Amino acid sequence: LGVQWQWHANFNPKWIFNDATNGCIRLYSYQLTENAVSLWDVPNLLLQKTPADEFIATMKLRFRPTSKYKGERTGLIVMGFDYSGLILENTDNGILLSQAECKDAEKRNKEIANATAAWTDQWVYLRVSFDKQALCRFSYSKDGKNYETFGKPFQAKEGKWIGAKIGTFCTRPFIQTNDGG
Repeated sequence: LGVQWQWHANFNPKWIFNDATNGCIRLYSYQLTENAVSLWDVPNLLLQKTPADEFIATMKLRFRPTSKYKGERTGLIVMGFDYSGLILENTDNGILLSQAECKDAEKRNKEIANATAAWTDQWVYLRVSFDKQALCRFSYSKDGKNYETFGKPFQAKEGKWIGAKIGTFCTRPFIQTNDGG
């Protein structure tokens, strides 16, 4: 990984596999703690500081959750005291794409979903565009060319000791097992 990438907590090698041969990384779904309320409590957020006043970040993602466990999640997030992102989740009803948001995450508030849709493809392109006022707009694409706006605009907010960051994660609920997608 480039030096711009930072973990939300002290690194654990169980979180990631750097696949240099194929030019990608693999994130393993890491188990949440019993008392985790939101992504604010998740150590394995792979983030970087926003690179400019105005920019677009795009992520190509393949989500392959473990079918026998529900609740595995991954996606593209903007993290600060408030956070929002496009999140794929393995549910009892199949995989759902949602635009999730959490206000005052540090105060242990819960996420809400501003929009949800069923998702059947393994691959997805997730995108967030920042304007000069740090207003974020999320969109997704199946082909990397045609993007559909999804959810509500989100006002990025600084985090603890730092500005807002963008990145990704992969988690699973607290289940006593070593299996993870």
